[in-house]
Amino acid sequence: MSAKSYGETAALHPLSLSFPAGKTTALLGASGCGKSTLLRIIVGLVSADSGCVSWDDQPLGRDNIRAARRRMGYMIQDGGLFPHLTLRDNVTLMARQLRWSPSKISERLDELVRITHLPATSLDRFPTQVSGGQRQRVALMRALFLDPALLLLDEPMGALDPVIRADLQNELRDIFRSLNKTVVMVTHDLDEAGFLADQIVLLHAGRVVQQGPMSDLIHNPADDTVRRFIRAQRRFHEDQP
Repeated sequence: MSAKSYGETAALHPLSLSFPAGKTTALLGASGCGKSTLLRIIVGLVSADSGCVSWDDQPLGRDNIRAARRRMGYMIQDGGLFPHLTLRDNVTLMARQLRWSPSKISERLDELVRITHLPATSLDRFPTQVSGGQRQRVALMRALFLDPALLLLDEPMGALDPVIRADLQNELRDIFRSLNKTVVMVTHDLDEAGFLADQIVLLHAGRVVQQGPMSDLIHNPADDTVRRFIRAQRRFHEDQP
């Protein structure tokens, strides 16, 4: 059970969630509903005001969060690449800090280039010299580089145009299935959540309003908040050219 407030504003009301191992969970909801705050609490960037996060039956705290983060891959909105580093140096940053051998780094880099379909010729370019889709692939490679057990993605495709976004969604789904990772991803897009996730957690105003498969969300909405969210999403997509 965790909760988080900023002053008198409750970003997250008390909630209790579990994320199935080897499955993808989408945190879905409108801007400001608390989904990114929840992700930051999981990775330890924000401390909950009450409750705790447990992983492998162990509560995460000051004593073990640094070690736990090495088993988590975290991809922030817009990728968060360092503009002064090449794509190669962005991807391999943590492995170099942990003193991986050059041969191990090279082997892992080759593997992720293949998995993400990033052109290997682009690795020595800087983030401003490649497309948005390539930057997102690089950010995903960086999140995956240490072979984490848990992958946390915050709006991984929010800033991309529809064609690139659709291509990356297909690739992400293949990656999730082939690597058998436990994935928690934040999105505000109903279609994206349904396409990528095994489980949906819909938040509204810092509260979980429904949790389960997308089919339940669509066919058995828990309340009017869920119905309004679904109608608004469908109307948005119908209005697109």
